[in-house]
Amino acid sequence: MAVSQFSCGGAMQSLHYKSQSELIGFGSRMSFNSRLLLARTLSLNPRTHRSRCRRSVLVTNVIKDPTVEQETTLSSCTPDAVSIASSIKYHAEFTPSFSPKHFELPKAYFATAQSVRDALIVNWNATNEYYEKLNVKQAYYLSMEFPQGRALLNAVGNLELVGAYAEALSKLGHKLETVAHQEPDAALGNGGLGRLASCFLDSLATLNYPAWGYGLRYKYGLFKQRITKEGQEETAEDWLEMGNPWEIVRNDVSYHVKFYGNVATGSDGKRHWIGGEDIVAVAYDVPIPGCKTKTTINLRLWSTKALSQDFDLYSFNSGEHTKAFEALANAEKICYVLYPGDDSLEGKTLRLK
Repeated sequence: MAVSQFSCGGAMQSLHYKSQSELIGFGSRMSFNSRLLLARTLSLNPRTHRSRCRRSVLVTNVIKDPTVEQETTLSSCTPDAVSIASSIKYHAEFTPSFSPKHFELPKAYFATAQSVRDALIVNWNATNEYYEKLNVKQAYYLSMEFPQGRALLNAVGNLELVGAYAEALSKLGHKLETVAHQEPDAALGNGGLGRLASCFLDSLATLNYPAWGYGLRYKYGLFKQRITKEGQEETAEDWLEMGNPWEIVRNDVSYHVKFYGNVATGSDGKRHWIGGEDIVAVAYDVPIPGCKTKTTINLRLWSTKALSQDFDLYSFNSGEHTKAFEALANAEKICYVLYPGDDSLEGKTLRLK
């Protein structure tokens, strides 16, 4: 029977992680501009029962008091092939995007990616909780592009679970490489600087820096190139057509963004922004795992939508469907394409937005 959580294999050794310090250049808001010394060195603790998995992080504030040490314990567990296979079967059954009858490659990819995402979320939540306890300053990397490439093999490799996932998928009738080939490239950019931005996030996670990336969730990317007899053809990317198993929509993290309008003074003497175009920016989070570390940071991508009240029901019922969807189209088109053509005034305005 499928289970929804990973479990520790009985033969697995428990590892005790202790941090010893290398200077990381960020200050602590917690006290007196002191610097934190953070580190990670790995040591085995033979006295720890093998069914317990624990990671301890040692934090030393050397400016305030070099002798004071604070220890935080975070749960960690390395799954084996049996528990991974159970997790994949669980997602294939209970978080379906496909027909339940067959376990074919597209379904195998989504179920496998969601299984990996479970492991990333555990580390991700622990990382965020750890940084919150330290109250450290964080770096924020803003970029118009974050072309990450395919995430499955990268995540499994960073978690050091390639062998376990290959064995689990073999039990389920598939090869890891074949399943991974089902993943489309994330159409979040097309240039070298954008790829560099993604590499920066990978490096920040690997080096255990507290950091976030911020970008836009492009629905159609830049373009998909096809070579035909007539030459090169450019068509819209379809990377989101079947969904993205790595992203987590944050419906509770949204902001109203206003365009145009004017500022008026109300009867209370306060100024208010009235009129214009009002859209909603919604957050989509993507976990970014470090290599051979539990640290998992966040890439937050913003998508846009219109308010429900902006749907013109009267026009729709009158047969003016285009007019009814005008607000929706104006909001969503901001995140349609990476670099919209700017030969026209409309294109220039869209780029500015």
